[in-house]
Amino acid sequence: MPRRAQETKFLQLLFQDHYRSNPENIDIPSKVHTREFGMESWAYTWRCIERIERDESGSTVRKGCGRSGNSFIRISKCPNCGSSDIHVNNWTRHHGFRTAEALVKELAMSAPHSVYHSAAFYKIPVARHMDEKEWQGAELVFDIDADHLNSPCADEHDAWRCNNPECGETGTGRPPKTGCPKCKGMSFSSRKWICDKCLDEAKKTVLKVYDDFLVRDLGINPELIQLNYSGHRGYHIRVRDPRVYKLGSNARVEIVHFITGMGFDSTKAVVTAGSIPRVSPRSFPGWAGKTAPAMVEFIRNIDTYLGTEQWVKLLKKNRTAAIKGLQREPPIITTVPGIGVKSWQEIATKSTIAFGGEIDVPVTHDIHRVIRLIGSLNGKTGFLVSELTRDETDDFDPFGDALAFDEGALKLRVTGGQVKVPRFRIGDDEHGPYGDEVVELPMSAAVFLLCKGVATIE
Repeated sequence: MPRRAQETKFLQLLFQDHYRSNPENIDIPSKVHTREFGMESWAYTWRCIERIERDESGSTVRKGCGRSGNSFIRISKCPNCGSSDIHVNNWTRHHGFRTAEALVKELAMSAPHSVYHSAAFYKIPVARHMDEKEWQGAELVFDIDADHLNSPCADEHDAWRCNNPECGETGTGRPPKTGCPKCKGMSFSSRKWICDKCLDEAKKTVLKVYDDFLVRDLGINPELIQLNYSGHRGYHIRVRDPRVYKLGSNARVEIVHFITGMGFDSTKAVVTAGSIPRVSPRSFPGWAGKTAPAMVEFIRNIDTYLGTEQWVKLLKKNRTAAIKGLQREPPIITTVPGIGVKSWQEIATKSTIAFGGEIDVPVTHDIHRVIRLIGSLNGKTGFLVSELTRDETDDFDPFGDALAFDEGALKLRVTGGQVKVPRFRIGDDEHGPYGDEVVELPMSAAVFLLCKGVATIE
């Protein structure tokens, strides 16, 4: 068995043991019999495409062999005929379960890499085509992921590799937008990591969306909102208010636009009353009341703003005075000389963009979207997809509270290579950074590295 296949099989058996030992951890979604389920498998299925073509001379040529099979590693060529024209997949959808017991039994038997269920309710969830499922409505869901927040720490712990086989250049951070610095190629493989910094940013955003927008502005009952950690790079919000179930895609996009501040008109929030420029009071509903807090946050972080407008230097010089004025009620903006009302309106627009919740728009827009099953394991980390109350979220620690495997230890060969595996925390212990070396780690840390694909079992 190839080395990577060995690690994959080990993880699948470990997940299987977890599901068999902890069936009570699975949060069964309401109306489970109306939900479509999707499973991401540890093994890949492949199919070689067989076709008849004509060559330059006009002769018929048979390409591909039409065979299919399974593999624990992702293959790029047919193992039978060598054709690169193959379909490879490790996803299956359109599963359905009539009872909670049937779902738990399936997880204990197949132990998938990751488990998802539809936010939607269907009359026939196992139908193969969406128009045959008979959509009955859907929860309103939000995905807040560190990927979309552009956290600066990604430059410290993420990594990339050029996919050009004659190059293989590597580097830290996000793949270079201008192409590989060595061969100028534009195809890259990425290694995404997680740390306290980026997950804290995701948590701040999810609480902002929950508190400021869903509860305060939209008036949704907190008892009808469910929060969870995704088990990897972010958090999910599920609104289970029957009033939102029948909303179509366009209405859901409008909600996202409101939360992100798209279409915000700063000329209505920053106005001149007589000859004095003013900002809307905090008591105003919607974005008008959020303008002053957004500007305070923007000015506090003005050193990170890369713009070159004239008001940038003035705000940096008079930061304290500007913040104090905006924190008054009603807020005032006459504390910084040299900045006129039009510039303040521009500052308000920039502040809104920075303050608005960063949401994965396609997730909320798609009324057929699937979302991770709470209580399941995330195959990218080995962490639990963890349900949270609003109060629990404040102190939730993904690297301690979402651990599923806390017994035993495992010896690994870490394959950091030129770009080392970055330092990471599991519980109270720090590990790494690691290059190419053999280490013995607590099981949770070992599973994390195996799921990330940066280690093999010794």
